[in-house]
Amino acid sequence: MLKKKFTENVPKIALSSVKICRFSNISFIKNLEFRNAPYWHSLLVSRHLGIHRPDGRTCNWTARILTKDKQYKQKCLGPALNTGKGEISFHEAIEGAFLWFQEAEIREIANEPTPTGRASEICICPIGDIYTVGHALRDYTEWTKLSRSKGGHYNNLVLINHHIIPKFSHIPLEEFNATNLVSLAKQVLETPPKFGFMPHKSRVQIDDLSRDDIRRRKKTFNSLLSIMKMAFQHAWDSGKIESERPWRCIKRISVNHTPRTLFLTREECKDLLEVCDPPLKLLVLGALYTGCRVGELGALRVEDVGRQGFGLRVDAFKRAPARFVFLPDEGMAFFMKLCEGKSDRDYVFLSHRKLPWRRQHTPLFRRAVTQAGLPEKFVFHGLRHTYASDLVRQGVPLEVIAKQLGHANSIAVSNTYGHLADHYREEQIRKRFSALSSENAKYAASKAQTLNALWSSFQNQDWRHYASVPSSNLHPLQSLGRAHPDVAKVFLI
Repeated sequence: MLKKKFTENVPKIALSSVKICRFSNISFIKNLEFRNAPYWHSLLVSRHLGIHRPDGRTCNWTARILTKDKQYKQKCLGPALNTGKGEISFHEAIEGAFLWFQEAEIREIANEPTPTGRASEICICPIGDIYTVGHALRDYTEWTKLSRSKGGHYNNLVLINHHIIPKFSHIPLEEFNATNLVSLAKQVLETPPKFGFMPHKSRVQIDDLSRDDIRRRKKTFNSLLSIMKMAFQHAWDSGKIESERPWRCIKRISVNHTPRTLFLTREECKDLLEVCDPPLKLLVLGALYTGCRVGELGALRVEDVGRQGFGLRVDAFKRAPARFVFLPDEGMAFFMKLCEGKSDRDYVFLSHRKLPWRRQHTPLFRRAVTQAGLPEKFVFHGLRHTYASDLVRQGVPLEVIAKQLGHANSIAVSNTYGHLADHYREEQIRKRFSALSSENAKYAASKAQTLNALWSSFQNQDWRHYASVPSSNLHPLQSLGRAHPDVAKVFLI
């Protein structure tokens, strides 16, 4: 608990973040391991306080801002530990950081600060006797807080606050109908995606959207429909409304599936591993050997390795049940080496601060992706796709891959990665097709050199797009979904 009060230089919206800062404990600072990169704590979004401790002679307070062009600018505030040059206290460091943040030169280039932390509820305080859409969403999210995973509940809150609350929360639920869905569809189409704490972007014209933009907007719209239908059904089941129309008018629209192609070759994996810090490198290797999510790897304990079989026991995660992931020999050896000298309840993977991995991998992984020259959009979850795509290309049955990934069946694997089996499918067809015409078989033998040259000419293509068919030709433009006709017209179906 901080006893000393801060001056007006420290804004009130930052006090909660300051209060939980571990740098206020001098013992914590002394126990930090030496490293070139500073340790950071978010005071506000785009405003950070750090400790830079590269060796035993240097330990400085550091402040950092995120600029409008998404670059970082830092300033040394003074020594955090007395190594012969004096020291400044945590309070003095906080005051110094915010004084620097408020300098005219810094305010001009810095990104706008906002409070740190995640949304914990929908942005509405429903009042009045009329049961509105806002009332229904509030009641529903109070229930999902208990019934859904933290991640699933949070995603619901973000979508509701961004798309539904501003224009639809005031509508009496009994009066909600397909006309409101059309308005929502137009809004979703015209609203650019918003990731994390990035600022809202201006609306776009529907005519300026590509087919891929429209496909992504359709998925967002369907996610909103799922939330609203569940919320409205929850209200009806609870006796808040008498009509079933609000939830019966909600029908999802069909979306053409686009297979994932953003995963790595083995050479790209090696490039990524070369630039990762040691703890992150181990985590990345764990993902590439198992296809596990970062949350599953972060929760993995020594007792889960090589006990029930030649692989790992993975606890239930999100809505997926517990499963066993089998490993190749080099993967098993990798995990056994990580477990040496540890007790059964120790975590297999630990971060730089010797803590279980949670979300702290994100900035480290993003930096490694940039340094390795990989696509900017590649995220840690792409390692899971890399694992699956490699197995598909090697001819492993989709049912086996589905069990390794924890899917209930092979449908999701087939939809997501099935196109990558084209090399394997091609090989099987060329080798296993039984002769049908002796005349054509002889002719093929005489043209073997030409046929091989033709086959070789295609092998220079990117394997991720080998034998691909343009998405515009995969399905007819006319949707077979049951969406309301007016909603379908908005999405150009």
